[in-house]
This record gives sequence, C-alpha cells and structure tokens, in this order.
Amino acid sequence: MTEIKTIELTPLRLDSIHEVLKSEGPCITLFLPAYRPGEQAKSMAAILRTNLQEADRQLRARNIPESTIAELLAPLEHLTEEEEFLAGAHCGCAIFRSPAVFRKFELMGPINPALSVGGSFWVRPILNEAHFPPEFYILRLTKKRISLLRCAHLRATEMILPKSIPATADQVLAFDQPDHDLKNRSVVHSSVGDMGGVSFGTGSERERQHAYLADFYKAVDRGLTDFLHFNRAPLVLAGVVEDISFYRNVSAYPYLLEEGIQGSPGGAIFEEELVNRAYEIVRTDGVNRAAAELKEARERVSPARFLTNIDKIVNAAIAGRVHRLYLDEVARRSGAWPELKRGGRSNWGEEDLMNLAAVETILQRGLVYSLPPADMPDRSIAAAVLRY
Repeated sequence: MTEIKTIELTPLRLDSIHEVLKSEGPCITLFLPAYRPGEQAKSMAAILRTNLQEADRQLRARNIPESTIAELLAPLEHLTEEEEFLAGAHCGCAIFRSPAVFRKFELMGPINPALSVGGSFWVRPILNEAHFPPEFYILRLTKKRISLLRCAHLRATEMILPKSIPATADQVLAFDQPDHDLKNRSVVHSSVGDMGGVSFGTGSERERQHAYLADFYKAVDRGLTDFLHFNRAPLVLAGVVEDISFYRNVSAYPYLLEEGIQGSPGGAIFEEELVNRAYEIVRTDGVNRAAAELKEARERVSPARFLTNIDKIVNAAIAGRVHRLYLDEVARRSGAWPELKRGGRSNWGEEDLMNLAAVETILQRGLVYSLPPADMPDRSIAAAVLRY
C-alpha cells in the first residue's frame, strides 16, 4: 500500500492555482469552511466524510476504474483523522485532488462547503481570493500615538517602527506650553477619541492643535510611504472619524484604501475583530477595482475585443485569447463541451461552463475576477476582454 504523506496547508496564490489547474482529470475539489469547537456547524472532518461518499458515487457514475477511485480518495480519507480537521480551524480550506495533484490551501474569506468532481478543478468560489495581496497593514491612529499592524494569513503582528516613522507626536512636534492652563475642554464623546483631553480656549488655539496634528500625520505618512511603497501593500486606517479624515487629507501614500475602521483603537474593538474588518475592507476594495476596470475596458476596447456570450468566451479562452475575464458571482450556466479533451476523455458530462472559461483563461495566463451581478454589463453572466 502506498504511504500516505501529510501535506502542508499553504496560502492561496494565483501562481499556485495556475500550477494546480494543469492537472488532468478526474479532479476532485473540496471547500471546507472555518470551524470552531462548540459551534453548531459540522467540523471539517464531518463535512469531508460526507463529501467523500458523494465523490465516490460521482466517480463511479463516470466509469472511473475502481483502483483509480481508491487511490484518489485514500489521502482524503486520511485527512478526516488529522487533528486540524477534527479540531477547530481559524480559516477555511480548499483541497484539490487528482491523479497528479494533492494540495491544501487556507482560505481567508468565508466559504460554503462544496464538492466538485469533473475534468478540471472548480475555482470559481476562490477567484478573488487568489488575487488577495500577500500582506497589508493597519495603521491605528490617535492624536498622540500610532501603531502599525502587518496582516498576513488572518494573523496580525505589531511592527517595530523604523526611525523614519514617528510613533508619538512628541517625537516630531515641539509643543509650546501656554503660560496658563486653558480650562475649556472638549466634551468627551465616542467620536472624538483622545481629543477629550486636549485643552483649547480660542479659535487660534484650536487651529494650532490642528497644525500640530497635521505635522505629526504628515511625518508618519512620509515614513510609511518610504517603508511600504516598494511592496505596494494596501493600508487600512483605524481610529475615530476625525483622525481618519485628518490623516487621509494629508496622506500621499498611493495604496491607502478609501474605507477605514471607525472606533477608538484599543477600546471596544478587539484585535481579532479589527483584523477581520480590515480583511473585509481589502477584499471589497479588490472587487471594486475589478469592477472599475471592467467598466473602463468596455468603454475603451473595440466591440470585437469585448465578449459577453458565454459560449464565445469559452471558445476564446480555450484559444488563449482572453486577457481578462469577469464572472457573475451567483450565476450558473451548465453544459457539455465535448470539443475539449481533458484527462484522456471528452465525455465529462455537464459542467459549469463559467468555471471552464475561468480555468482555460488562467491556464493561458489571463486574469479572472468574480463580481456581484450589479457590476456586470447589461445583466450578462460573463464578460471577457480579448487579447486580439
């Protein structure tokens, strides 16, 4: 009996997906959602056991030899006994299994449990995740101190700031203390954060405080731009509304995201919630950028290089002509495509034609995105920008 080796759970990357999709069928795709002990949802192991029974049935229905079925399913059955599938997991999981491939990828976004068996792997639910940046940063703002979190794979690490980035206002500002204490103070509300302890009495004093704050945030932004610019890492701001707005007005960092996380850092927002909110912001920003690119492409390219008919798109993708493909994230279009031979056979039966277009596009080094229906042109389920 062949020894079954444990495979490592790795982050999902577009290049990794490209390599996986080169495999010939039969291809088994499994998506398993994150699970924490005590939740009412089933554990990964329980979902996997149920899916393996269905995978066995579907493989037999396609007349796959019994020896091949046993070899395909053995390592997957072994996973049901591994601790990471029996215990909790903070992220979801995608599993790809074929005669030549056995890979596991961690998923940062939410995923529904699913199984697919066919001539190619099913990648539509994870298209946008494959474009997710390998890292991004959260800048926690107050009027006196900043801190920087590096986020990767649903984990956050507070950075030790280089000398070019001042962590406190005192490092960059020389405050001139007045001869007397101005008694008027701002009323403390949740929307003003640390301003509750800032003294002011006149319009000129308030302007001076704003000037101090602008100098502080400008110095921080200059340091961050030098520190982060080369890896093009997205930056998410976290703080009270006033601080976020003030920083955004003085910032020149080109990858600062429009949406921020409102609330007092270190207050009611726990770090786990902060990171989860930031991931959702980065994910939404990626979708919005793809939607904007689609709109621009439709206006810019010639009609001959812009397709919305799914059958024509599949043919163009197989021919290597699709440069960018955009798919309605909820639409489905099934059909057979016997002209395409995969895994030594062309009779894989009904399959997701939108997924087929995505697979062929990625194999030809095109880019594929999944968009909400409202962002698709003329209610189409797919749109493709051709190379020629």
